[in-house]
Amino acid sequence: MNTTVRGAIAGDAEAIAALGRESFSWAFGALFREDVLARYLDGTYSAEKIAGSLAKAANLYFVAEAEGRLQGFLKLKAGGPEAWQVQKLYVDPDLIQSGIGQRLMQAGEAAMRARNAPSAWLVVYKGNDRAIRFYRGLGYAETGVEFHDFEDIRIEFRRMSKAYALPTGALS
Repeated sequence: MNTTVRGAIAGDAEAIAALGRESFSWAFGALFREDVLARYLDGTYSAEKIAGSLAKAANLYFVAEAEGRLQGFLKLKAGGPEAWQVQKLYVDPDLIQSGIGQRLMQAGEAAMRARNAPSAWLVVYKGNDRAIRFYRGLGYAETGVEFHDFEDIRIEFRRMSKAYALPTGALS
């Protein structure tokens, strides 16, 4: 399959929502009670919610696709002049470690650099060693710990960040 990475369009909302639901459930479903997981997925990965997110100027989405099938997506969120957030990176669970995540991150980081982002940050579930290694390999370093509450569940995340070189001629 020949995978293409491109900026997402409004017509991708339904496929992004479906892949988000599948990937999140695969990666994190065991951490949640079934009812909490269902409410989170309904609130975060409806096609309507994703369509609204795609329309926001502060968000950048990239998708990886082959033969008309979505294989992964990346969501970036502008954080003003300080930093951008790598908010979501999901790949079809059957395609994990196929290079799709790396290609999406390369496209996203190129877009952030083109917008003069000084740095980017993200959070990774503390138990997701594979993802932590992946981001370390891309040059992200652990910078702290964050906790996120999902109803009555508190989950610990590792905060990671990466500084970008200033463009040639930029003031520091």
